[in-house]
Amino acid sequence: MIPSRISLVFLLLICIIFVPATASLTKIINGAPVFIGEHNLDLTACLNGHTVIAWWPEGADRSGDPVKTVTISGDVTSYYIDPAIFTGYTGTWYTHDTKPDVPVFVLYNPQIDLSVWDVDTNTDITGQSVPMSTNITYRITTNLYMALNYTERPNYNPSDSFFTVTLTSPSGANIPQIYTGNLGAPTTQIIPFDSAPVIKSSPYTWINGPAWDRNAKGTDGSNAYQTGSYTFVVTQNLNQMSSSYSGAAAFGTVTSGDKTVTFTPDTPATTPTIVPSLTAPSGATATNTTPQTTTLTQQATVQPTVTVIAKKTTYSPLPAGIALIGLGIAALALAAKRKY
Repeated sequence: MIPSRISLVFLLLICIIFVPATASLTKIINGAPVFIGEHNLDLTACLNGHTVIAWWPEGADRSGDPVKTVTISGDVTSYYIDPAIFTGYTGTWYTHDTKPDVPVFVLYNPQIDLSVWDVDTNTDITGQSVPMSTNITYRITTNLYMALNYTERPNYNPSDSFFTVTLTSPSGANIPQIYTGNLGAPTTQIIPFDSAPVIKSSPYTWINGPAWDRNAKGTDGSNAYQTGSYTFVVTQNLNQMSSSYSGAAAFGTVTSGDKTVTFTPDTPATTPTIVPSLTAPSGATATNTTPQTTTLTQQATVQPTVTVIAKKTTYSPLPAGIALIGLGIAALALAAKRKY
């Protein structure tokens, strides 16, 4: 019996240690950013017993009557920022049933978008066609990153995210990972696709995007990736916000919609063909030759340059016997000349 209890305790400890904590982004403090459409917000700390909140336009004199007031009724630990009530009243909301007015929260319209980005030219190529070898990434712009701040949402867990990004191939298949080179090559890495980014600033960029080699080959030599249109989509569901927006209202608030880029085969590089200069003979007119280009798949015929080095003239010495005879003849000739 005792060993069984020990095993049970051990299993419970393992679960506590290794099961990740779930983030709670519902609890907020005074002045925290919140978004229209959030469910189940815990306003206990920021209301501090107040039940009426009010809104004035930014910069307005708050000594006068507010433009909008809302009475908080029901469970303040599970409050819904209803679009039907709060749309059109973004900015700071204050307590208003007793003085002084204290900031409750700062209200925003949720905004989210994704673009396909050319890393080399630092330009947006969403919806365009580019060669397969173009270095690309995705780039997300949003104001929802403000919710991932534990100083304003104290139960926030940095390991969790409410953003989801998907990438699908031209055939509609999900791409859960990318290859940095040919499959099976020792230097090739298999990198998980950044599908659950923790976005704490904007814009957010997929850091491993440029490592994606779409010209990679499979182990059988076939193409690992096909040409055609690839589709990126980012969605967000901060505190079940996706249920607050539907149809056209969902685009730009809880989803980016489809963002595509079309990859085409790489264009072969070109290299100039060397054409020798022609010198016109005397009395003739020279004709200009237009330089030609050819693809790398063709071999340009280039005549090698030959450097001619002048040879130094050398003389071999005469054999010793012949040299002595020559000296004897020269001596006799000299003696005869003196005699006469």
